[in-house]
Amino acid sequence: MIQSSHRRRAGSAAIWVLVVLAFVSTMSLTAVGRFGSARRALDAYTNRAQAEWLARSGVEVAAARLLADPNAYSGETIKPLPRSEVRIVVRKDSTEQDVYRVQCEARYPTDARVVVRSVTRALKRVDGPKGVRIEPVSIPQ
Repeated sequence: MIQSSHRRRAGSAAIWVLVVLAFVSTMSLTAVGRFGSARRALDAYTNRAQAEWLARSGVEVAAARLLADPNAYSGETIKPLPRSEVRIVVRKDSTEQDVYRVQCEARYPTDARVVVRSVTRALKRVDGPKGVRIEPVSIPQ
């Protein structure tokens, strides 16, 4: 009789151990899934921010090239970072003198789940007494 009671307790304890292990395993899998989801969301946010700043940097590159020689520059494609690409297109505005429309399209990363951001700005090349400079202008589209 004592052995029978001991076996029931051992069997009951084994079942409880299995239930606890199943619960802990389920909670661990849920936590891992949530951590993975949060990591993917963070990576997507980082890629969007990087693409936005790359597009803005394209405007800066265009401004520097327009300062140097506006007649010889119509744009280019650059790769300022690994896994990135920035396409710059510069067009002279037909209605305003020394005004250029700069369109920049950035892609990041170029190898997987590409994020594309575009920036368009109007820049005016001003030759004044303090030298040549680039100023942003707002013109109707």
